[in-house]
Amino acid sequence: MKTIGKIMMFAILLALVGSTLAAFPKVTQVNYDPNPAVPGTTIKVLIQLENIDSTPQKDITVSIEDTYPFIVKTDESNPNPNLVGTMQAYGKTLLQFNVYIDPTAENKTYNLPILVGGKNLESKVKTSHPILISGKEPIVKIINVTEEKLLPGEEKEITFTLQNVGTSPAHQVVLEMIEDRTITPAGGIIEREITPLGASAIKVGSINPGEEKTTKLKVSVSNNATIKNYTIPLKVSFNNQSGERTENISYVGLKVFGKSDLDATIKENNNGEIIFEIFNKGMGKADFTLVELVSEYATIEKPKQFIGTLGANDVDTIKTKINYDKVINGQETAIIRMKITYLDSDAKQKTKEITLNAKVKTPTQENFNWNTMLTIIIVIILILGVRAYLKKKQKQ
Repeated sequence: MKTIGKIMMFAILLALVGSTLAAFPKVTQVNYDPNPAVPGTTIKVLIQLENIDSTPQKDITVSIEDTYPFIVKTDESNPNPNLVGTMQAYGKTLLQFNVYIDPTAENKTYNLPILVGGKNLESKVKTSHPILISGKEPIVKIINVTEEKLLPGEEKEITFTLQNVGTSPAHQVVLEMIEDRTITPAGGIIEREITPLGASAIKVGSINPGEEKTTKLKVSVSNNATIKNYTIPLKVSFNNQSGERTENISYVGLKVFGKSDLDATIKENNNGEIIFEIFNKGMGKADFTLVELVSEYATIEKPKQFIGTLGANDVDTIKTKINYDKVINGQETAIIRMKITYLDSDAKQKTKEITLNAKVKTPTQENFNWNTMLTIIIVIILILGVRAYLKKKQKQ
């Protein structure tokens, strides 16, 4: 009799436990958008929770566990855990979570852990639901170049910024400057004017979706490089998640420019009328060239004159009159300051100041010279006249 009683009590207890477990709300459906999920993006997860029992269930909570590659993004309207509260008998509810997919996630199915808790359960019930992740192929592009301006004969390190604009990681990324030579009919090789100095290929490593990485290549510019814009081919190669290698050709623009080097001299100085010669000794042109003359010792006509453009190895002249009305007695030269304002080949305004010495010839000195010359001529005429008169008188 006692044995039968024990068996009945055990059966009743087992039934109660089974009833409690069976009655607890269950996750009956999970949907997510977009499907499949893409690495580096956020998906919207919809969870349907159902109370399959005939009695209400209290203090129900639902949460998603943060585990690679899932990170739950929360805000006021989307908390984690999400408090459902009381679920009526056979009731259903729909919950939304925003879940971020780690950019390094591979193209495969991951299990999303969902936990359900409540008043009648000592510990939360954890279930796993499959999420398919399928990222697009990685795409690596050159998005920025620094030090793109070069000088003939210069060696410079150029920084390139690469970005993975795809949605899956790129591995073993390599940046390489492509060899570009011209072979003549006679078999000679003509190198291009911008060449790599040292290694022409640089390993960058792995780049995750959206990530940027920088690398440097050192280049050498030929002394005979033409002043112009150059289009340089660069090869970017990388592996995808499956190990398949991709090669893309990108083109970057590099500018070889020359610095202008302006100077000036006095070409002619004739009785206060001076011709100045302005010349460009550099390899770059000077645009919008304006010349301004200033002197503490003289008054200058047309002190400002516009030249325009002075190309490389180019020369131009300006002409003006100078009245040395402020010179000191006995002063033989006067300082003339020339200020040249222009736009360099890099489109930046620059100023060059040059000091010139001009020989002084004052009006008093000019009159003195003419008077002296006239006196000498008169004296010579008188001497010749007297001699002629004396000779004539002797003959008589």
